[in-house]
Formats: sequence, structure tokens, C-alpha cells
Amino acid sequence: MRKLKKASAALTAAILTAAMLAGCGGAASETAQSSTTAQEQTSAQAADAGTEAADTESGSTKIADGDVTLTIFCDFQTAARAYYSDLGENPVVQKISEDTGLKFEFIHAPVGDDGSYFQQLLASGDLPDLMYTNLFQTTYPGGVEGAITDGVLYNVTDLVEQYAVNFNTLCEESGDPDVQKKIRGDEGNIVKFGTTWLPPTDNNKVFNGLIVRQDWLDKYNLEAPVTLDDYTNVLRTFKENGVQIPLALCEFNQAQFYANNPIASAFDVSIKDFDLDDEGNVHYSRTQDGYKEFLTVLNQWAKEGLIDTDFVSRTIDDSLKLFQNGTAGMCFAHTYNVKQSVTAGAAVDPEFKLTSCEMPRVNADDTTHMSKITSSINSYSWQVSATSKHPEEAVKFVDYLMNPDVMLLTAWGTNEGEEKTYTENSDGTREFTEFVSNNPDGLDYDTVRSLYMCAPFQIKYDETMEAAQYALEECHQSWDAWGSQNDDKHTLPGYLTLTTEESKELTQIKTKLANYSDEMVYRFIFGEEDLETGWDGFVAQLKDLGSERGEEINAAAYARYEARE
Repeated sequence: MRKLKKASAALTAAILTAAMLAGCGGAASETAQSSTTAQEQTSAQAADAGTEAADTESGSTKIADGDVTLTIFCDFQTAARAYYSDLGENPVVQKISEDTGLKFEFIHAPVGDDGSYFQQLLASGDLPDLMYTNLFQTTYPGGVEGAITDGVLYNVTDLVEQYAVNFNTLCEESGDPDVQKKIRGDEGNIVKFGTTWLPPTDNNKVFNGLIVRQDWLDKYNLEAPVTLDDYTNVLRTFKENGVQIPLALCEFNQAQFYANNPIASAFDVSIKDFDLDDEGNVHYSRTQDGYKEFLTVLNQWAKEGLIDTDFVSRTIDDSLKLFQNGTAGMCFAHTYNVKQSVTAGAAVDPEFKLTSCEMPRVNADDTTHMSKITSSINSYSWQVSATSKHPEEAVKFVDYLMNPDVMLLTAWGTNEGEEKTYTENSDGTREFTEFVSNNPDGLDYDTVRSLYMCAPFQIKYDETMEAAQYALEECHQSWDAWGSQNDDKHTLPGYLTLTTEESKELTQIKTKLANYSDEMVYRFIFGEEDLETGWDGFVAQLKDLGSERGEEINAAAYARYEARE
């Protein structure tokens, strides 16, 4: 094994300090002026070059001759930081540099960053050429197109259409009739270039739901629950037989929990969002009659001790530990947690078995409409800064990452030198060597992968790897259960684009709604506020705080999305 050096904290500290100290006075106007000039020049060059990329046609991976350096803001795994000063020391990145003729400089947020570093980076006005993030989609007023208008981001649409052969092929072969609506904004610009693509194992599946102790179901002659009455019966039986926490919930602001809306979806409402109805109208969930029914169920379960008061401060991981150690009989989980729990639970109780439950519904033949179905077109994408001197090379580089051979490289490593990371079977599939799975230097699996593969550049999950990761029968059963009679037709698409003004107004509204209603929801569940006498006032207050205006803003954005071609 080659000698790995411990990271110098100085580089990361220097980058962070530089971003914090860089002047931001007048940055927006200067950026806007320089980006307009750069965009006009590059568009003219692209027009002169015609519509064909000669290098792509010839099969060459060369993008430059060592004379172009791209600065990149992207993830950097925690495990790798103990050995590398930045991603540039990763052998996959070095191989990519050699193949493309590009040089790279990296900027990484510090460990534990909550998004503040990105905001500091924007404020500095000194942006890298490329940024791989979802923060333009989720936090920037007006999203990617707002940042283009503000002169922060370069509009890559023309360059992507001209040079991004691999990206365009992935879009064409996706089988998604709405793929163009999803990768573009309301103005028709491509806003999700280089989004992370999913293989068949992962795509179009529900990855989160409720799991239950199968061995306990068997012990008490119970079937896996489907209806809410079934769930109540199972939880009561657990309680009667000494289970301390029949259902270990988590607090409602856990992202995976409120994205999948277990229990609430039985009444066609989300935990805390704006939803669609069958006619495409937008409603704020916590003002709907279905939400009162959802709270009524939880209130009854709380009275009977089927859930406990501590869930209001519990994470998903907290509830999983209770399930795995035998304290709880049911909890919310991701398919990967199913795999973890099979091992962790059996270590505590050799009789431990689990199964995944269908999403609870009122009637057995109901279909629920509030789950999160995975999709290749997600919130992450590569963005080119408006101040970049190399937008064409930047676009070509991101498209290079989508080359099938390069996707294998980033997933499996270079396999060069003494440290062989994989073997290839006769059918072309690959398997990790013991250097990865049972490292001779005692490095754990995640650390080896961080050092010898390159997840931050992996633009498509590898099918072989994903299939192996979810090979357990219990994992496949979770997809069958959670996806049964369950779709996301009443969730607002994650591809809406708000204008800058809409973004600011809706953020203020959602903050007001959450500040008031989050606490009130818990009070209703635990009987501290009477649901029957307090509901109408609760809804009236939400409307006073802007829920109806929030519905209008989302309805307008949804109409624009539906109008995209």
C-alpha cells in the first residue's frame, strides 16, 4: 500500500479564511457585468465552432493540454480528510487529470457545515469555476435561473446542447417522458446539468417506510398491518405483552420522515407541506380536514401509550436503535437501515426478524399518494459560475464524468499499482478485492472507498454495486411493501421554480407557519390542546399567517411547470 500522508489542516483553514475575508462590496454588479461579457464571447465562439464537437466524435478524452485549471467546489468525504489535504490527491482525480489534460484546484466546506460556508462563498464574489451542490435549487432566491439573472451563474444551456453528448444521451435513454421538464427551468434553461443518475436497482422505488418485528408478529399470531385498524391492533398487542415502545416515531422535521409522510398519507395529507389534490389544486396540509384525522389517530395512540412523548426530540437513528435493541416493535426506516437492522437486531436477540409494512391506509384497497419515489433528476447538479474563464471546458468536463467508462472509474477506482481494488468477471461485472472488503492495513470499507474511489465525481450510481448493497431479501421486500398501492401523485413536483420574489415571500410564510404549527401539532397529539375545540382556531391562525398566499405561490409555480415543453 502506498504511503498515505495525514492531511494538513492548514489548507482547509486557509480556504475557509479566504472565503470569509474576501471583500463582497459591489460583488453582485461586477459579477453581472463580467458574466455578460464572458457569456457573449463564449456564445459567439460556440456559434463559430458549429454544432459538432470534434473531440467527442474522435473518441478523445482530451479537453485541454495542461493549460487550463478548473477550480471546483464539491464534497470531500470525512474519512478521506485524515489522509488527503483535498480531493486532488485522490488517485481517480489524478487519473482524470491525466486523461483530460485539465488541472484541478478544490474548495471544500469544513466538516459539519450547515450550508453557511456556501453562503460565505457566494458573498465573497470569488466563485470557483464549478460547483456541485443542491443549494442553488433549495436556498437561492429564484433558484438556478435566479442566480443566472443575478449574474452569479453561467447559463450553460447552449454549451450543454452542443457539447454534452453523454448527458443528452442519458436524458434520451431515461425513459422519462417529462425529463426535459425536469432538467429545465421556467425560462427553458437547463438548470440540472450533471444531476446524479440512478441505475435500475434504485430508480422509481420508495426507499422509506415502516418496519416491524416479524418474530413478534409470529409470536402473537399477527399479520403485517395494512390498515390503520391493523396497525392499532398490532401496537396494542405489543403493549399488552410488555413492549416498552410499540411504535418509535421521530420528530416531524426529520427530512426523510416528512418527505414520505407515513400515517398522514392515509388521509391524503403530508406531514408539513403544500400538497396537490386530484384536480391539481394546491392546499396547505395542516389546514385540511385530513390533517385533523391524522392528529386524531396519533392522539389516540398517545393516550394508549403506543407511542411515547420522547419522539418529539428523537432522530430517525434514535428510533432505529430502539428498534434494534428490542425496546421498540416498529419504527421508520430507509432500505439501507433494513440491511443494518437485520445484523444489529440479531446481535441483541438471535430470534430477531423484521418485515416492512405497507403504508398504513384507512381501507385495504386505498391508494396513498404522498410517498417519495426516487428519480434520477434530483436537486443536485453541477453549476458553472458566471465569472469562470473556462465555461466550455467546465461543461465538457462534467459531461466527461458521464462517460460510461469514467463512471466505472469513479465507482471502482483505477485498479492500478499494488492496490488492486476490483476484479472483473467474464460477464463484465466487477467485485471488490479483499484490499477493499478486508483491508490489510485495517482501514474500514468506507475509508478505503473514500481513498481509492471518487464518490464526489460519481455522477451515476453503479448498478452492480447497488444490486449487491441491497441483495438481502428483506431489502427487496421493503420496496414491494412500501411501493404497494402507493404513489406520489399528490406531492408537488420537486422541479418547480419560484421567482426571486416568490422565493422570498414563500420562505417567510413557511417560517411563520412552522414557528406556530410545529409546536401546536405536538400539543394536539399529547392532549395539551383539545383537538375538537381547538382545531378551527388553529386553521384560522394558519390562514392569518399566510397559508392561502403560500397556496397561490405554489399553484403559480406548478402551472408554469406544467406548461414547460
